[in-house]
Amino acid sequence: MKKILLPIDGSPRSLRTIQVVKQSYIPAETEVTILLVVPDPRPSKLTDENDEVTPMPDHEEITQDPQTKEEARLLVESFAKMLPGYQTTAALRFGSPGPEIIQFAKEGGFDSILMTRSSRGSTQKLGSVSTYIVQNASFITTTVLREA
Repeated sequence: MKKILLPIDGSPRSLRTIQVVKQSYIPAETEVTILLVVPDPRPSKLTDENDEVTPMPDHEEITQDPQTKEEARLLVESFAKMLPGYQTTAALRFGSPGPEIIQFAKEGGFDSILMTRSSRGSTQKLGSVSTYIVQNASFITTTVLREA
């Protein structure tokens, strides 16, 4: 059984990986995990209206927001439903996308990672997450799809 990891951010661009799986892999021979990494929120400013520094919220408090967690869970499960006939798993992580994807891939023993490149324009070949994955996933085959 081939184990494929699809890190998806929910953009139409990232959903192209689902189509590639359908075109390239046999359902009975492929196990697909769709991973959504919700980035840690960043405060917009560190001072209040009186220019007094406000403390950063506790990391646990940020990442465990029930509404964000539930919305993300429903989103990644809806992506998994786009692969009928395949053995799919939906996974959700919170944190920095690049390191979270690498750690998840190491823990899961995947055969390959399939993802898309950034759509930030023709001058940038890969986005920051794709670049991080390519540079740090030497233990696994990584395929980064071009724009449509």
